[in-house]
Amino acid sequence: NGDLLMRRRKRRIILITAIILAAIFLLGYMKFFNGSFIYVSTGMRKNEFFKVGDLKSDICEADILLSDARREYEKLFGADIWNEKIGDVTFDDYVKEQVKAKLERIYCMNLLAKEKGTVLSRTQKEGVANAVDTFYAGLSSDEISQYSITKDKLTSMFTSFAVAESLYSDITSGQNTEVSYDDARVIQIQYICTDNESDIKEARKRIDNNEVFYVVARDYNPSEYERECRKGELDSAFEEAAYNLSTGEVSDIIKVQDKYYIIKCSSDNDKTKTEANKVAMENKKGLDYFNSVFEEYEQKHYVEVNEKIWNTRKTSTAKMFSVSFEDIYNQYLK
Repeated sequence: NGDLLMRRRKRRIILITAIILAAIFLLGYMKFFNGSFIYVSTGMRKNEFFKVGDLKSDICEADILLSDARREYEKLFGADIWNEKIGDVTFDDYVKEQVKAKLERIYCMNLLAKEKGTVLSRTQKEGVANAVDTFYAGLSSDEISQYSITKDKLTSMFTSFAVAESLYSDITSGQNTEVSYDDARVIQIQYICTDNESDIKEARKRIDNNEVFYVVARDYNPSEYERECRKGELDSAFEEAAYNLSTGEVSDIIKVQDKYYIIKCSSDNDKTKTEANKVAMENKKGLDYFNSVFEEYEQKHYVEVNEKIWNTRKTSTAKMFSVSFEDIYNQYLK
């Protein structure tokens, strides 16, 4: 009996030791892999949309952005836009995934901002407070109760976006994103296009005989004979010829691949569109640099999504709130 008890005690000690070692291994495994390739979930509450690191997003944030997206796209394209497809994906699902990706990036940027010590200024904090008050006051009581929107949640959302913008400014502030006016120059042209050399020579004779350019152009390509141009959008030979023209000038015959062209410059610098294009190009340069710095950090952080609650959302049926998050953010925090 003594030997039997001894053997049982020994087995129990071995079993307990194995459990302790397994627990130590599991804790180490979780610590090493969380935020990288494998994530051991501790679960999420009912209204939590996703979590990354120690930050959690409430589903009302996605509802607010889906509201903005639905309003803007239907304003531009009408309600039928949601039936369109991009490849094999419905436009509805495409926009929904863009909303999720936007929120995930905002939260990953907030993680990095915590590490770097990026904080809001007093003016930005006042802007957040004003934005929250304005947004909340614009909601109906039904919207507030149905979507569980509180001032605390709105404060967190407006703050997260403002912190992300501050981080972006901090990272890109030292970079040269300047674009010259010539590189940004937007021009307006009319053009004649034919498939063979004899037709383009005939068109050239008509132009030389002082026929109106667009009248000749409509005879050869009636549905499309004018456009605006930005550098980098066109074949290099066509672009070079177009950008070398002054307002009112007409080019020689140009062959581009298997087509023949004559170009007339209607405006060699649309100043309003050039200025807008310059801003857009500089913003893109800044974003390209930011992505080159941030994407490696972002890829190291696993985002756990509450798919159960996310699968209940569609852009096409999203509630359109009485107020727009983007409009109010731009009003107080831009």
